[in-house]
Amino acid sequence: MKKQFGMSFFGFIIVAMAVAMALIVAFSVVPTYTQYFSIKNTVEKLAKNSAGQTPEAIRESFGKEAQIGYITDITGKDLVITQVGGKTNISANYEKVVPLVANVSLLFDFQIEKSSGASVE
Repeated sequence: MKKQFGMSFFGFIIVAMAVAMALIVAFSVVPTYTQYFSIKNTVEKLAKNSAGQTPEAIRESFGKEAQIGYITDITGKDLVITQVGGKTNISANYEKVVPLVANVSLLFDFQIEKSSGASVE
C-alpha cells in the first residue's frame, strides 16, 4: 500500500480559520496605518512650509490637507503647535480603536512629532 499524504478535513478547517483571522486582522490594520502615514506626511509638509505662520493658520492648512487626503482620525484642533526661536514644532498624539470581531478590538497609539525652521542661536 502507498502511504497517503495530505491534510484531513479537520486540519483544513483549522488552517482555513487561521488564514481567515489573519485576513480579518490585515484588512482592519492596513487602513489604520495608511491613515497614519497620510497624517505623518501632512504634518511633515506643514512643518517644512510653516515658516512665519501662526498656529491657527497651520491648523487651517492641516484641515484643508486633511479634507483633500481623506484624513478623518484627527483634525487641526488635535495638533500641538509650538513656535520657539523661529522653529516650529508640530506634534499629534492620538489613539485609534479598530474593532475586529464581537467584543475584540485593537488599540493603536500613534505619536507624530516634526519640527522645522531656522533655529536662532
